[in-house]
Amino acid sequence: MSRRDRGRIGPGGRIGELLEAGDHRGAALEARRVLADPGAGEPARRAAGDALASLRPDPAAVAVGAAGVLVAVALTLWTVLGAGR
Repeated sequence: MSRRDRGRIGPGGRIGELLEAGDHRGAALEARRVLADPGAGEPARRAAGDALASLRPDPAAVAVGAAGVLVAVALTLWTVLGAGR
């Protein structure tokens, strides 16, 4: 998308386009920019809030990932330090 097309689509549509393109970082930055803009309309703010909420990791997935890392570290330490005897 060119810079001159940005104004026509609107901030909510731009966030959607960035998400569809796989640019999650850009979508998050654009959503934060919209939320910080006092002149942004309610639909744009709602779209920005929804986009940021969709980009947050699921807490259960984070917990499972952290548990997996802990198990891997424990097994590595057990193998290197304890099981060789």
